[in-house]
Amino acid sequence: MMLKFIAAILRLFHFRYVLLVPIVSCVSVQEPEGGPPDESPPKLVRTFPEGGALNFKRKIIRLTFNKDIAVENPYNNLLIMPKLDQPKNKQPYTYTVYEKTLQLKLNVPLKKETTYSIHFSKAVKDTHEGTKATGEVLTFSTGSFIDPITVKGKIKALLTNKPIGDVRVYLYSAERDPKEWQEKGIPDYYTTADQDGNFTISCIHLGKYYIRATTGKDNTYKIDYEKDNYGFLKNPIDLNDAREDIVLPLITADVRDLKLLRSTPQKGFFEIVFNKAITNYQVIPLQTVGTKGKPAIYSFLSEQSPKVIAIYNTFGLLEGDTLKVKLKAEDALHRSLEKNILIHFKEGKTDKTSLSYSLSPRVLPSILPDFTESIVFNKPIKEFNEALIYFECKNQQNIALKQGEWTWNGNRTKLTIRKHFTPEEIMQFAIQEEERDHKGKSIKQVVALQIEPGACMAFDQSTHKKISQTYPLRKKDETGTISGIVETTTAYFIIELLNQKDECVDAIRNAKSYQFKMIMPGSYRMRLLVLNEGEEEWSPGDVLQNIEPNPVIFYEKEINVIENWDVTGVDFKF
Repeated sequence: MMLKFIAAILRLFHFRYVLLVPIVSCVSVQEPEGGPPDESPPKLVRTFPEGGALNFKRKIIRLTFNKDIAVENPYNNLLIMPKLDQPKNKQPYTYTVYEKTLQLKLNVPLKKETTYSIHFSKAVKDTHEGTKATGEVLTFSTGSFIDPITVKGKIKALLTNKPIGDVRVYLYSAERDPKEWQEKGIPDYYTTADQDGNFTISCIHLGKYYIRATTGKDNTYKIDYEKDNYGFLKNPIDLNDAREDIVLPLITADVRDLKLLRSTPQKGFFEIVFNKAITNYQVIPLQTVGTKGKPAIYSFLSEQSPKVIAIYNTFGLLEGDTLKVKLKAEDALHRSLEKNILIHFKEGKTDKTSLSYSLSPRVLPSILPDFTESIVFNKPIKEFNEALIYFECKNQQNIALKQGEWTWNGNRTKLTIRKHFTPEEIMQFAIQEEERDHKGKSIKQVVALQIEPGACMAFDQSTHKKISQTYPLRKKDETGTISGIVETTTAYFIIELLNQKDECVDAIRNAKSYQFKMIMPGSYRMRLLVLNEGEEEWSPGDVLQNIEPNPVIFYEKEINVIENWDVTGVDFKF
């Protein structure tokens, strides 16, 4: 009986197994549904009004795409040009999204006889993959024609005269209050320059417009003065006729006010942090310390961190003690700050570090008889012995550094040596031979600067190792000259010789008949920077005060210099 029962169970199991096999088999070979994600962007397929429509007076605008959409921050990213009027207590339009269609309901009337363009690509995206939409800009008119005015132009870097691409260009109607659009940033018209710096804006309503450009990529339509390159023209451009000759130069200039962000005690020093780089500063004690009177203050501003001043505790203040000082600081645009502060320190000392140095980068390795070198230390220098600095010559003879041939910066961290070598001194320098391509050997004289240990001692008694640096002296018969005249009524300017990296190789000031001497063979460009009276440096202007940068004039042709050749006739006229 039991055997019959077991046999029945086995037959039943076998039958179910046979039925299950084809089912499992079918499931295992079935292809998965769906396929790869659709990352194609939504494309505009239908609009109301239609593109190019005339005499449009309705308050409803619809944009329909080929797939379901979502919108992202439309009041910033959906740009209607020219800008709609701003009603009180609400947006100029409301919007709804249903599947593939974005509908705008205007809360303000459109201007009469005006061409409008709607730029939607930054606001509309695919609901699934988030891909931004593409398609033609929707353009229509409330009048009997599409506005015909077009402006074309070029974006260039002012200091190199080279085109800059991928730059946003904005137009603001001169009828608007400049303070309003400077704060809110929304332009009446905008476009993006191509990779060669060329831009075009079409369908512009007749009138006058301010123009701005920026390399910034955010969606606020504002210039980030700390990070962006930007350009502007002081006066509005007249677009009652088409313009194709606009050249908009870009500069880099942080025009923000100079501000003190924080001042913090540390072990052994007091840290002061600004919102931007500073170029000059003073820390003046306003109190005495003990019976020694007002203390000497040693501080440090790093060229790598020009926003931070460190004031060292060299006067023995304990934790809780304070010293009142006057802080004066200035940035590259001469924006200044003056403030009284209390400096104090945390208990303890910083680990003592060695006195290190770096040499200022040189554009050319060789030097002229007019020699300049700058040595930057990592600490302020307290004691200096110029007798330990000299130029080494052959036959164990040395040329000493004389009084007036060296200077320190304000916080005594940068030593600059300037010396003119006479023909007699040049004859004393050592000689080296070097191979020249296909020309045999060349004889070069070498200038050797020696700074012995102890020449500079920091505030904490640390000293540097020996500094030894050699420079090949440039030879006249291996160089050429460039000369010309400057025809101008301007009295103050700088003529600069630029290499292929746009680095300044040499400069001449205020000379209406000039000559660059002993120029190494190569290709060069030249520019002339116009200066303001009484100023040593070229001014980038001030966009916040609508002051344009000082003019920069380029010589149109590239200049090729060869050995023993004088290039003449490189003239400027302005």
